[in-house]
Amino acid sequence: MLQVLLNSLVYASMIAVIAVGVALCYSILRFANFAHIQFAVVGGYLTYSFAAIPGMPLPAALALSAVATGLIAILVDFLVFSRLRDITPEGKMIVSWGVALFLRSVVAIIYGGGARVFDLSYDVVAVGDAVFTTLDALVVVVAAVLMLLLHLFLNFTRVGSGLRALASNADLAVTRGIPGDRLIKLMWFLSGALAAIGGTLLAFETRLQPNMDLIILLPVFAAVTIGGLSNVFGAVLGALILSLAQNLLIYIDFGALLGGESWQIPTQFRDYVAVLALVVVLLLRPRLSPLAGR
Repeated sequence: MLQVLLNSLVYASMIAVIAVGVALCYSILRFANFAHIQFAVVGGYLTYSFAAIPGMPLPAALALSAVATGLIAILVDFLVFSRLRDITPEGKMIVSWGVALFLRSVVAIIYGGGARVFDLSYDVVAVGDAVFTTLDALVVVVAAVLMLLLHLFLNFTRVGSGLRALASNADLAVTRGIPGDRLIKLMWFLSGALAAIGGTLLAFETRLQPNMDLIILLPVFAAVTIGGLSNVFGAVLGALILSLAQNLLIYIDFGALLGGESWQIPTQFRDYVAVLALVVVLLLRPRLSPLAGR
């Protein structure tokens, strides 16, 4: 069981860093941004490219990738979403899917369809019957530090208070002098940067490939939906709940429970938990639908 908890914590850490960006965008602009998932892919590839520069430390490459992806997110908003502020949430969501497909094509053109792997060294640590790596521990620590910094920024700075006011009531916030356009740009930068870091952490644990967005799309949006689409830190809790449910599903020996031969659900069916979670949550709380407006 300890192994299940450790695996769940590592996977949830990666998903949560990406998911908070989706929730941040939805809380202010009120649409489900599918392009955000592709920002994670772009960020992963940018980290890979920066790390290939001679003498470039990996942490510096990751920081550069986060900044560059944040700026790309601002550019996408300037070219596309800023011109669509007044259309319906459905319309913006469909446009975001088109942006995601465009970004995926650009990544495939530049890097090709083959997978890329980060050359990382790490140690294996055993705790009782459970095993984890120093890379796993690094992923969890990075995610925890990012969430703490985001919490402090949103709750204990004037700019963070402005973002929260904009998310609560954009029209009222603007009439009271809060610079809505500038804060929206900041929101895009933060979302893009977090996506880049989350995508890179996922690539550290697995590999880079142009269609990796399809691997993380369902769990990210399931986590955000479970936590409440506009609840930034609810997305973190949603990621933990989802990850634990997924790992428990493939851990439980259903055959032994039924008194028969040993039988466990194959690991490739883990993502179906995300689908089930989306269906159940949206049936019980339909107002959390990504199509719902303000």
